[in-house]
Amino acid sequence: MKINPSNKELYTDSGAFLKRLHCPINVMWKDMSENGSNTRMCSGCEKTIHDTEHLSDAELEHLLTNDPQACLKINLNQDNVKIIH
Repeated sequence: MKINPSNKELYTDSGAFLKRLHCPINVMWKDMSENGSNTRMCSGCEKTIHDTEHLSDAELEHLLTNDPQACLKINLNQDNVKIIH
């Protein structure tokens, strides 16, 4: 996946737009309660947050097709993330 940190837009490796990230709450991942192997529950909005560290583009596209409003955790240092500008 590719991310532009300045506008928080997320793309596939081939350049297809996936989502613009936005979280007005900003709860730290470590402060969320675990509710799955790669998910946590946000105490601020009570939504499930998906860790993208081990997701392929296809898995991420599938997740967002099924739930366009899905919340994502993305670390800019992940092996599967390329930073673009």
